[in-house]
Amino acid sequence: MNNAINISQDIERFLSARRLSPAFDLLDNAVASDSALWKIKADIERLRESYAFMTRYALDGMPDPARPELYDELVASVRSLTDMINRQTRVADASTLYFNTLRAVQLQREENLSSLVAQYRRVNDRLSLSVLAENVEKAQRELTYQAEDLEKRLFNVVWTLYPLSVDDQTIIQSFLSDKALPAYAKSLLLGAVMAGLMEYYDERRMRILMDAYEVDDAEISVRALCGLLLGMWLHKERPMSSRLRKRFDALVELPRWSVDVKMVQLQFIRARETERISRKFTDEVIPEMMKLKPEIEKLQNRPLDPESIEENPEWEELLEKSGVADRLKELQEIQEDGGDVLMGTFSKLKTFPFFNDIANWFLPFHSSHSMMTGSFDHATRMLFEMIVSAPMFCDSDKFSVILSLAQVPESQIRMMTDQIKAHSDQMAQMNLNELNSRGKGREVIANKFMQDLYRFYKLFRRKGEFKDPFNTSLNLIAHPLLREMFDDEETLRIVGEFYFKRKYYSDALDIFDKLSFKIPPSAELFQKMGYCKQAMGDLNGALQYYEQSELLNSESRWTMRRLAACYKALSQWDKALPYYKRLAEFKPEDVNLALNIGYCLMETGKYDEALQHFFKAEFISGESERSARPIAWCSLLAGDYDRARKYIGILLSGHPSASDYLNAGHLELLTGHFADAVDRYAASIAARNFDVDDFMKAMHADAYLTGKSTEVDELVMGIIIDRAITHSRELGGAV
Repeated sequence: MNNAINISQDIERFLSARRLSPAFDLLDNAVASDSALWKIKADIERLRESYAFMTRYALDGMPDPARPELYDELVASVRSLTDMINRQTRVADASTLYFNTLRAVQLQREENLSSLVAQYRRVNDRLSLSVLAENVEKAQRELTYQAEDLEKRLFNVVWTLYPLSVDDQTIIQSFLSDKALPAYAKSLLLGAVMAGLMEYYDERRMRILMDAYEVDDAEISVRALCGLLLGMWLHKERPMSSRLRKRFDALVELPRWSVDVKMVQLQFIRARETERISRKFTDEVIPEMMKLKPEIEKLQNRPLDPESIEENPEWEELLEKSGVADRLKELQEIQEDGGDVLMGTFSKLKTFPFFNDIANWFLPFHSSHSMMTGSFDHATRMLFEMIVSAPMFCDSDKFSVILSLAQVPESQIRMMTDQIKAHSDQMAQMNLNELNSRGKGREVIANKFMQDLYRFYKLFRRKGEFKDPFNTSLNLIAHPLLREMFDDEETLRIVGEFYFKRKYYSDALDIFDKLSFKIPPSAELFQKMGYCKQAMGDLNGALQYYEQSELLNSESRWTMRRLAACYKALSQWDKALPYYKRLAEFKPEDVNLALNIGYCLMETGKYDEALQHFFKAEFISGESERSARPIAWCSLLAGDYDRARKYIGILLSGHPSASDYLNAGHLELLTGHFADAVDRYAASIAARNFDVDDFMKAMHADAYLTGKSTEVDELVMGIIIDRAITHSRELGGAV
C-alpha cells in the first residue's frame, strides 16, 4: 500500500512538470510487479502510443487545434490508471466495507450491472401487476422483498464499479430516465454513483451527476447537484478533462445553476453547525429541564408530562425564570432556519440492523417499503402516514421512527395517534408552506438530503472507513471552478452573514474581506470584521477594524464599547479610559461603566479619582461585593488601610473568594499583624482547593504591594508563607 502511495505521488509530480514519459515508465513498473494488473498493461501501451504520435506531430511543427484537449485526456487517463493500480493492490486483503463488498460482487460472476437492471425491471413490472394476483397481499410482499434485495445489489455494484465504462454509464443513465421505475430507486442508484465518486475520482460518474442535475424531477436534480459538488470538493486537486470541462461550462450557463449552487453551499454551512446544535441540546437544555423536573412535579404532585407544560402558567413561568424557555426558543428558531436540531435525538436510533446496510443510508423514505406494508391496524397506519408527511424529519430519521414504533404496543400507538391527530392539519400546512413559500422546495430537499448524508458520515457503524466531507471546511467559494459565482456583492454579503450568524468567524472574516473591496467603506462591515478578529483572539487585529469603523461613524456606542473592551483586555488602560468616559456621557447611571472607569484610573495610579467612580457604582447599585471588591483593593493600593479594612470586612462576611482572603492577608501584613496574615493566606490557599502553586503565583503578582511593608524582609516573608501553607492543611474543608 505504501508503494502504491509513493507511485501516486511520483506520478503526480511528473504530471505537474508535464513529463508523461517517466509517468508511463512508473506505471509499467507497477504493472510488472503484480500479475493481477496485467489487464492494465494494454491501456498503458495505448496511451504511450497516443502520446508518441502527438509528440512526433508537435516536433514536426504540424498544427493541431485538438492537441491541448488530447493532452488533457492523456493526463486524466494516467491519473485514472494510477487509481486503478492503487485500488487493485488493495482488492485482495483490504478489510474495509468497500473492498469486502467489491470482493463479494466479483464472486457473483454471472451477475453484472446490465443483468441486475434487467431483473429489477422485470420485478418492478410484476409488482405493478400484482393487484391482479389471486393473493394480492402475498404477491406484493414477495415481490417487494425481491425488489428491495435487487436495489441493494444494484447499489453495491454501482458503488464499487471502477472506472465506469461507457456501457455502464449508458445503463445507469437509462435507469435514471426510465419513467416506469420508482423515483426512490433512481435516487438510491444516484446515491451509489455519488458514494463511488467519494472513493475514487471518475469523470463518468461526474458526467452522470451533471446530466441528472438537468432532469425535471427536483428530488433527482438536487441530490445529483449535492453529489456533484461534494465530489468536486473532495477531488478539487483533480482538474477536469477538456471534454468534462465543456459539459460543466454548459451547466454554468443554466439559469438556475448559480442559485442552486449558492443554496447548496448554505446547506453545507448549516450541516457544519449540527454538532454545536446537538451539544447545546444535550449539554444545556436537557440538564436544565431535569433540574426543573422536581419543581414542576411539586406544582401538581404528579409525574412530569411535557405535553401539559404549556397548560399551566406556573410551569411556563418556571421555564422563563430558569432560562430554559429562551434556549428552547433559540432551538426552534434554529430549526425554522434549517438547522438540524434532531441529530442528537436520532443518533441513538441508528442501531437497528436496517442501518448496518450502507444502501439504506441513501434510500429515500417511501410508503411502499416492506416495513410499511405489514398487517398493521388503522391507528398504526395513520401514525405512519403522519410521520411520512412530517416536514421536520429527514429520510433516515423517518426510518428510525418507523423501526422504533414497530416495537411499541398497539395501545400506545393509538394514544399517540389521538394526540397527534389534532395537529395533523397544522403539520400538513407546515409541509405545504415549506415547499411553496418563496420557492423553497429545492432548498428543503437539499437540506434534508444533507442531514441524511451527515448522519451517514457521523453515525454509520463503519464511518471511519470513509472520507468525511463534513470534517473539511466544505467551502465551495474556495473551489477554482466555483469561485467566480460567489464573487458578487450580494452573494458575498449573504454568505458572510450566514457564517457570521453561525459563529464561523474565520470564514466570515475571509468573505467580509472580499466584500470590502467591492463596496464603499462601511462602518458596519468594519465592525463585523473587528468582531470576527476579536472572537478569534486577535485583539490588535480587531482594534484596527474598530478604529476604521470609528473613523466612518464616531458616534457608534457599539464601536466605543468594543474599542474600550479590547484596550482593557490588552491592559492599555489609558486608551480604554476615554471610550468608557464617552459612553458614560450617554448612560451616566450605568454601574458597569462607573466600575470600568474606576479600574482604568486605578491601573494608571489615579487612586483618589478611581475611588470616586467606585463609590458612584456603590451609590447606584447599593452596597454589594461588586463595588466593595474594587474599593477594598484601590484603598490598599492608596495606603488607606482603614477604608480597606472596612470593605474587606464586608467581603469576608459574605461569600469571600480566594482573592478576597489574599487581599485580607495583604492588609494584615501591611499593618503589621503577621499572625492574622498567616490565617488569611491559609484561607486563600484552602479556597484554591489547596493549590499552592496558584497561591504563589498570586503572591508574586502582588509583590509590588506587599513589598511596601518596611517590617517584612525576605526571611520574615518566607516564614509567613511557610506557616500559611502548613496551616492551610489544617483547615480541611472549613473554608
